[in-house]
Amino acid sequence: MNLSHNARLFLLSSALGSFAGSFNGLYFNLYLKGLGYGQDWIGLLAAISSLVSVCSALPFAFLTGRFGYKRFLLFGMGLQAGSIILPALVPAPGWLVAAALVGGLGGAMGAVVGGPLLAELAEGRARTQLFGFQAGTAVLAGMVGSALAGLLPGLFARLWHLPPREPPTYRAVIITSFFLYLFSFLPLVGLHSGRVRAALSLRAFHSYRGFARYLVLINGLIGLGAGLLIPFVNLFFRLRFSMPDPLLGLVFALNSLLIGLGNLVSPLLGSRFGRVRMVVACQALSLPFIFLWGYVPNLSLSVAGYLVRTTLMNLAGPLFSVVVMEAVPAELRPSVSAMNHISWQGAWALGALVSGFIQVRFGFAPLFLAMVVLYAAAIAITHRAFSKFS
Repeated sequence: MNLSHNARLFLLSSALGSFAGSFNGLYFNLYLKGLGYGQDWIGLLAAISSLVSVCSALPFAFLTGRFGYKRFLLFGMGLQAGSIILPALVPAPGWLVAAALVGGLGGAMGAVVGGPLLAELAEGRARTQLFGFQAGTAVLAGMVGSALAGLLPGLFARLWHLPPREPPTYRAVIITSFFLYLFSFLPLVGLHSGRVRAALSLRAFHSYRGFARYLVLINGLIGLGAGLLIPFVNLFFRLRFSMPDPLLGLVFALNSLLIGLGNLVSPLLGSRFGRVRMVVACQALSLPFIFLWGYVPNLSLSVAGYLVRTTLMNLAGPLFSVVVMEAVPAELRPSVSAMNHISWQGAWALGALVSGFIQVRFGFAPLFLAMVVLYAAAIAITHRAFSKFS
């Protein structure tokens, strides 16, 4: 696939950011748990970040037309970098909330411009390939990061005589994540991005209101189901099976590897079998593996269920994104991305918030059944919506 200079820069930045972010993602919850924060508090922080994203995404969609993609990406990444380092330096409740707020703003900025920018960097079949390649390379970079991150606590504990599986060691890993994340800024400095006309109006959306309603419902259901469990995967395996850090890093790395490979081949599968059919089939096939992940009292089988479920659910992600971006004109793409982000993150926030309190009182068991029900409803609606509008 022939990529433009801008496309290569964006892909490099995305991969570097994913690599560095995987360090923080692997240990942040365990860091907070070691500091004495409960799962309800951890869920609250995840909900705050998501709700901030929800509230800010639509205003950001207006502002992309004035400031352009490049400025939005860089500023959003700066905010996300701040959300990584703040908890490591000042883990007091007020500062944790501040980090969640900052991270939510940065995440919203990236979500609003990421999809539209990719859509501008290629056309036709190359666009589908670029979406898949971007998702795949980012996830594979995260895989490498997770594998390395699994070894860092033990290494830091030996080098600096820190207690293993304790907050000081995890803090060192998070600080490392921050400094690595700064390298993802460098490729974007050379990216050339003009102003984007992305004004949002009710009149402009009038012809797409039916499609928009379906998107809100689909993203809301999937976001709610994902929010119940995905933010707590590391806690689930640690509390249920006492999984050690190196094995936890390996599981996350394998998960990223499978998702990345799936994203890379998804354009080929979409061309052969059809985008809509692939989206619906992959998501439907993932449902039995949620039960395997959550209810089988065997570590190997539970991990297998988690890996297969995540691979299948994410295999269709690039295809879903391409269908959505191509369904609307270019000037509406940032606004549609904002709408997708709002519905998904709002539901994710609700799921994470509810999940934390359910875990404290009832454990993880009810959450897996709820995820299956929500995903099944979203899959049925996806089939109807894409068959009608794509």
